[in-house]
Order: sequence, then structure tokens, then C-alpha cells
Amino acid sequence: MWVFFAGQAKPSSARRALAYRMAKAFPVVVVQQSQSLLRSWGRKPTLESRMSGTLSDGECIEYRPIHYPERLPFVGGLFKARGTHRFKSELDGLLAPAPSGHRIVCYDSPGQYSLVGKLKESLSVYLAIDDRTVTVTGESIPGELEGERKLLERVDRVVCVSDVLANTLRLRAGERTDLRIDVLTNGYDERLFNTHRVWNEPDALRKTPRPRILISGHVSERIDWEGIKAAAAIRPLWSWVFMGPADEGMAERVASISADSGAVAVLLPPDSYENVPAWIAHCDVCAVPYRLNNFTLASSPLKAIEYLAAGAPVLSTRIPSIAQFGEVIEWVAETDGSSYATALDELAKQERYGTTADLRSTVVHNENWGKKVERFCSILGVKYPQGRQTEATG
Repeated sequence: MWVFFAGQAKPSSARRALAYRMAKAFPVVVVQQSQSLLRSWGRKPTLESRMSGTLSDGECIEYRPIHYPERLPFVGGLFKARGTHRFKSELDGLLAPAPSGHRIVCYDSPGQYSLVGKLKESLSVYLAIDDRTVTVTGESIPGELEGERKLLERVDRVVCVSDVLANTLRLRAGERTDLRIDVLTNGYDERLFNTHRVWNEPDALRKTPRPRILISGHVSERIDWEGIKAAAAIRPLWSWVFMGPADEGMAERVASISADSGAVAVLLPPDSYENVPAWIAHCDVCAVPYRLNNFTLASSPLKAIEYLAAGAPVLSTRIPSIAQFGEVIEWVAETDGSSYATALDELAKQERYGTTADLRSTVVHNENWGKKVERFCSILGVKYPQGRQTEATG
């Protein structure tokens, strides 16, 4: 029986992929962001209204616990205790119909340290998808480092996405030299991202002239805006396409590219995950142009692996976790527009489909989620039934 926390951080494709694939072989509950009791005032927040899915037929339960107001004077502690009791009781109820066995709980955020050991787990795991103690610009988040150190004192194992992050967590673990920390980088959905499927051009993309550079995913200050603006000024015939959820101020960032260079730059709303390969297929280059800071250096860019699996030409700043794919990536230097221009010139010479695309896909062949799930289970000493991952959905 598995419990994945997914509510204290931004939604993660990695966490969802692991949970939904494993649900084909094991009972899995994904704990989503809490529902505020105050916002539910006047109506009963039933368990049924806060969950979806069942443990039958390999489904994954998604469940939202109730968040009680913990900062109210005098009664905050009582509310917190009540919330924790209700959470544990509901979780036990959800997993009760499942076959008896070990309960493995995967925590995702430093603030969950107080729950470790209280959920009847036989194994507690810190699943660190990113460095949770810093913002996307690399600045420390107050209180998170202290919380993470407490979490590292209590969990049995750590699985994180990069060697850089693993080294950082070993330092933060301090005297816990016995704490095992393993690396499991992000992967791709092999049923969606490949070089042989044919995709219709997304309607939202049709008006953007070619050649196009796609940057999909979270649009934020982790992006190397200075380098992109300089590159657009040098190669103004290339269009820059940003597609995904955007932080405040990002529309202005994108608009300034066009204003300063004359190049086309558009910010488009996120599409469904299942349609991302269509965007990749109808762009000429895909990019991972991240600033190099404490957050991005420790990350494992999911999009880089998906781009390559789909056979797309890729340019990227030097993120350590994708350095192994260097032979098929054109590397650019942060803030250096001329390096972007050179990379675009080189990629324009390459074949977009055919043999070259197959080569790009081949270098990430072993990075698909089917293999990652098996590796994840192996790390934790759990046998995953052979052949089940190909049936998974989600």
C-alpha cells in the first residue's frame, strides 16, 4: 500500500506518473492539497466530496484532507490535533479495503516532518522532486530548510531527482550518515512522446510564424530572459512560443521580447498534457533556457527528456542532470544571446525528422516512466510485477 503526498508543492508530472503507474499493481492514495475548513463553513465537507477514484481495477485514489485553522489564538493547537486525527482516520479508512501489507508513505515537502511515523508506515520516504527550500530564482524560503532538516532526521529513505540535489541533501542530513539517498531522474510517457506518431497542429499555434522555438511548462523567473531577449535581437526571424501556466509578470516578460527585438514572442495558455506532443511536433526547436541557480542546478528538467523522446531538436543551458544527453543537445550560455544564435543556426541545419530524430529519441530510450517505476520500486526493495507498467493510465 502506497501513500503519495502531492499537495504541498506545485503539481508534479513525476509524482503523478509514479503514483498512477504503481496503482496498477498496488493500492495507492495520493494526498492532494488540503481543503480549508473555513471555506467549507456552512456545508459538510464529506469524505466522498473530497476524493475520486477507487482502489478497485487499478485505480488511484486522489484525496483531499481537511485543513483546520491552526493559527487561531488559544484553540489553534486543538484544531491542529483535530485535523491530524481526522486525516489519519480517513486515510486508514481509505486503505482498509486493500490487502494487508506494508504501508509506504512518500512525503514531498519539508513541512510534513511532523507526520513522519504517525501514519502507520513501515517505510517513510522523502520524494524530493526539486529543492523545496528555495524559490525558482534560487532564494531561500523562510523556515523550509529547518523543516527539511527535521524531515531528514526522521525518514527512512530519500529519493531525489539529481546528483546535485543528492549531494545537497547529504550535507543537510548532517550526522545521519546512514541515511540512504538515491537518485531517480524525471522520465517521459513512452505512449505519448515518440517520433512516429502523427499530430495535428494545435489551433492556438497556427498564427505563429515559423521557424518556432517552443518553451513549454511553467513560465517563471527560472527562465533566462536576458539570454532570450539578446538571441531574439540577433535572430529576429525565429518565433518564441511559451506555452504553460505563467507566474505574475510573465506576460510582460514575453511582450518585452517582441518590443525590444521585433521578433514574434507569444505566451499561450497551458494545453492538456496529452496534447503537448502536438506542440513539440509543430515547432522547429524546443528549449530549456533556464537560469543557473540553486533551484535549476538541482532540478531534472522533465521537458528536456520529453522533447528528445519526441525527436525534437533541443537547446539548453547546462543543467547537470541532462548533461548525459549532451551529444544531441545544443548547449547555450546563460545571458549570452550569441550562443543561442549559434545553437539555432546549428539546429536549423539538422534533420527535423527521420534518422536524426530517431537518434535523439534513442538517447533517452531508458528514461521512460515504465522503467523509472521499476527502478523506484527496486530502490525501495519492492518487487514490481513485470509488464504491468505498460497498462498504466494517468
